[in-house]
Amino acid sequence: MNRKNLLDFASLISSRTIYALNWYNISPLYIFIESSLAIPLMKLGEIPTSFLIGAGVFQIPGGILAAKIGNKNAAVSGMYLLSIMAVLSGLSWNLSSMVIFRFFLGVGAAMYFSPALGIIKNVFSDKSKGLAMGFYNGAFNFGAGIGIALWNSIAILVGWRWALVIGGLIGLAITVENHLTLPTDELKREKIEWKRVLLNRNVWFVGLSLAGFWGAFFAFAQFLNPYLVKTKGMSANLSGLVSSLTLIAGAFGGPLIGMISDKLKRRKEFMILLAIVMCFFISTVFLTNFTTIWIYTSVLGLLSAGIFSVLYAIPAGYKEIPERLLPLSIAIINSVQISVGSVAPYLFTFTAAKFSFNIAWMSLGAFLIIFLPFAKFAKDG
Repeated sequence: MNRKNLLDFASLISSRTIYALNWYNISPLYIFIESSLAIPLMKLGEIPTSFLIGAGVFQIPGGILAAKIGNKNAAVSGMYLLSIMAVLSGLSWNLSSMVIFRFFLGVGAAMYFSPALGIIKNVFSDKSKGLAMGFYNGAFNFGAGIGIALWNSIAILVGWRWALVIGGLIGLAITVENHLTLPTDELKREKIEWKRVLLNRNVWFVGLSLAGFWGAFFAFAQFLNPYLVKTKGMSANLSGLVSSLTLIAGAFGGPLIGMISDKLKRRKEFMILLAIVMCFFISTVFLTNFTTIWIYTSVLGLLSAGIFSVLYAIPAGYKEIPERLLPLSIAIINSVQISVGSVAPYLFTFTAAKFSFNIAWMSLGAFLIIFLPFAKFAKDG
């Protein structure tokens, strides 16, 4: 990796980190938001679900936009929108306004995700696809972990509104840096064969197979913090640290497991095995105590980032997909996962309110595993 690539890599990893921070820094703030805006528990799940709908629906348009205007232009536009909506989220006056702002924050996330991944892939060789995706996903986990670990303390100091605004302002600052420093793509004038991706059954089925995993893990990371406070009697600061391990551990798990998948080659089988282990841990989290919860969150963090690293490396190995359309293939996978997975947060809060948190955790595990058989219809990459 030469010096220019190294600088571009650092810029992208920084924006990916702050991108993730603005996804997850709302998690430790739900307790404040619930009280401040008088939102019942059953309705609280609408906030992350609206974000997921925006992120899911606009993944494919984001991938198409990247093929037309270039990865950098699409990714930077998405980060600007995400950051502005993060600021506006802090200005929400009721549930409806919060839902709208988080929806458009999701749209910005969709516009950023696959184009940025398309940029970072060019820094690594084809033999290191898993490692490239590992660093990309590791940065996400690191940023998300920071958001969960620190934003409760920030909210205590300045209030939950300013806590969200601060995250958005940091996002705007790093986006300006990306805009000024990253090179603009050189787009070749050639016919874009959209059908190679849009009608590729392997891409659709590999995304659907992990849709349950995506939703279950997102809901787990979003609601573990308030669960530990309300049910386990843990202090908000301590629960924030415990919850952050669910993501920070992934900063190590992403590159490590991605590198292992480069050696094993059989990525699909490896990915499914890891997902089954994840199902067990999510389903039984209510059995943990103050000691074992640290082990659970660390293992889940390592495995989750690893699964994403393996997953995104699979379409990169499909020879029929041109490199220019790789972001679109990743966008389809993410669109399927987020659209289907957006049910999980609402499923969790509804089940917890109607029955119990124990049953809610088991329902997430069931949601994860029912989609895995679809992997049979997708080839390995």
